[in-house]
Amino acid sequence: MNRRLAAVVVISLFAITGCTTGQLSGGGSASPSLAAPSSPSPTPSATMTTKPTQPSSPSASNVPADFPESPLEAGTYTVAPFAAGTERLCHAPPQPGCTETAADDAIRFTITVPDGWSGVGNGIWLTGPGNGPPDGAGLLFARGAWLLSDPCKLMVADVPVGPTVADFVDAVAQHPILDTTAPVDVTLAGYSGKHFDLQVPADISKCESESSGPPQYRPWEPGIYAQGPGQRWHVWALDVDGVRVVVQSFDYTRTSAAHRTELQAIVDSIKIEP
Repeated sequence: MNRRLAAVVVISLFAITGCTTGQLSGGGSASPSLAAPSSPSPTPSATMTTKPTQPSSPSASNVPADFPESPLEAGTYTVAPFAAGTERLCHAPPQPGCTETAADDAIRFTITVPDGWSGVGNGIWLTGPGNGPPDGAGLLFARGAWLLSDPCKLMVADVPVGPTVADFVDAVAQHPILDTTAPVDVTLAGYSGKHFDLQVPADISKCESESSGPPQYRPWEPGIYAQGPGQRWHVWALDVDGVRVVVQSFDYTRTSAAHRTELQAIVDSIKIEP
């Protein structure tokens, strides 16, 4: 079961790039989702915020694309997961309409992480439980993507999604199979957007799998797939100066209340610089 998902110390590993169609990076590494107990959602904001005032920070060229693939010391970390040279969205087979854009290259994310979390590519997860069931948790940064009409099939994404926050959120909300909460207006890190939860079925054993691998449940592609049944994704789709950015945290039914609280605190600590 693959896992992927974490420095005033700045570090690196493997990242995600943006598409003008809003597709996520994905591939053979772990991706998040979430489970039954909903973690605290951010306070909805009816008034959509524009670009916030952010403190100055190093240029994107001086910021690593990824977190280190190792346990993280408690502290603050900055990454630029969509930087030039990390174009992994339009992988083979290329997704229809997938075009790399330079508009997201300089976007940086700064987060504060407590002890007990590890870096993995463009995100983090719990050092012990990792990102898998029954008690894993994690977070990653992405861009949104085209959807699969059947998330249990090993197929090319076939539901077109435009580049905006509304394009992605509306497509997910209107999908006849995906189990999601109603999207709500939200502001995160000073940027406006939408928030929703997506619940993975309790039984995905009949989903198709690659060779002898575990069953795969993929709501969008390139992008995330479920690390196990009952996983639950908490999704913030944000407009960052015209670029759709997706923050995804995830947990499970048996993820401890303490770890869910830590995860929400990590989300609340996020700063974004375009």
